[in-house]
Amino acid sequence: MSTSPSPTTVPEARARIDEINERVVELLAERQAIVDALCELKADADRTVRDPEREAELLAHVRSVADEAGLPPTLAETLFEEILAHSVERQRRQRADGAAGPSAEESSAEEPAEKATGAVSTCGAQA
Repeated sequence: MSTSPSPTTVPEARARIDEINERVVELLAERQAIVDALCELKADADRTVRDPEREAELLAHVRSVADEAGLPPTLAETLFEEILAHSVERQRRQRADGAAGPSAEESSAEEPAEKATGAVSTCGAQA
C-alpha cells in the first residue's frame, strides 16, 4: 500500500509514524465535519439518531476493507465503534439546546448509553 521505501532507522520510522498519525487525525476531523453536516440534514428531514442497519453495513464494510489491507478486522471494527460512539455523543451535545425531546420512534430505538444520559438528538451518527 505504501509507495515510500521502508524506513532504515528508528528515528526515520518514528517520523513516518508521526506523519501518518497526523494524516489520520486530519481525516477524522474531515469525517467529523461531514457527520456534523449529516446531523443537520437528518434533523431537517426529521430522521432519528440511530440507524442500526447503516451501522451494521458500515462496520461490515470496515471489516472487509481491513481484511483486504492485511489489518485485523476486529481492530478496525473496534476503532470504528469508538468513532461512531463519539459521533453520537458529539451530536447529542450539539442538539441538546435545540431538541424538544425524543420522538416515540427515537425513544424506543435508543441505545443503553442514550437512555442512561437521557439525551437524544434528532440527527444521525452514521457517516
